[in-house]
Amino acid sequence: MRRSKNLSRFRTHYIGEPCVYAYLWELLQTTDLEKAQLNDLIKKVGAEKCFSYFLMAIHLMACYPTEEQAEGIFSKSTGVCDKTWSTWSWDIVSRIYNQHPDIIVWPDRWDNPDSESEEETIFIVTVDGAHCQIEEPTLDDFSENQKYFSHKFHGPALDYELAISVYTQDLVWINGPFPAGCHDLKVFRQGLKQKMLDTRAARGVEHRGIADKGYRGEQGLLSIPSSCDPERVRDFKGRALSRHETFNGRMKNFDCLDERFRHHDLLKHKHCFYAVAVICQLQLDCGYTLV
Repeated sequence: MRRSKNLSRFRTHYIGEPCVYAYLWELLQTTDLEKAQLNDLIKKVGAEKCFSYFLMAIHLMACYPTEEQAEGIFSKSTGVCDKTWSTWSWDIVSRIYNQHPDIIVWPDRWDNPDSESEEETIFIVTVDGAHCQIEEPTLDDFSENQKYFSHKFHGPALDYELAISVYTQDLVWINGPFPAGCHDLKVFRQGLKQKMLDTRAARGVEHRGIADKGYRGEQGLLSIPSSCDPERVRDFKGRALSRHETFNGRMKNFDCLDERFRHHDLLKHKHCFYAVAVICQLQLDCGYTLV
């Protein structure tokens, strides 16, 4: 069988390159974050079976199959039933989620790697939200369903805030979920705004972010595209925001975020979103840049 065909099949089932998941598999065994470690599970079921569970978790996020569909795929190779698949897949997803504090990191300095200057850059991050569809929340869980209404999907959704470094293209901030009806500025003011203000105070530099026009109202911290911008500045902002959209698109390659989330347990959605963000950041670390 051709190697290229094997890679194609792998990408179909796992949305990524083998080297990225090999890197993640190693991280989960060497991490200092106790809740992310796989060593206890390896001791319990053995490394081979644990790796099978690891692949099942990646497939869950990549293809988001039903339990019956997953059983049909993995029952012969791993001997799991639908309930076993569900239990161990979600267990591994939660461990990848718990790895995010070591992967998504706010830098201590903001240097332009392409410049010889020791001065820190003014523009440091692009900021944007990502909406993901969910099932209609019930009145037993939420007092106001309308606050979950997404203008993008014309239905219920969750919103997550992401910030990506302008010069290194690293994901450096993630926050959420929030109801999709929550305005972008309101979300920004619930964490990232203070983070940027603290960075300004610590570094003594008037750092700013780049965002789309939905963030109009925080001009002191966020620069939005303007017809008054010089051509070079307009092009710079456009390319930065375009890279951010590329990152969002990579995350939506995973069906658990692209399709309507069937599970009513929204903590599982948060675990999926953060775990996919970890995987997409590791793709960058492995050389799969956004350019």
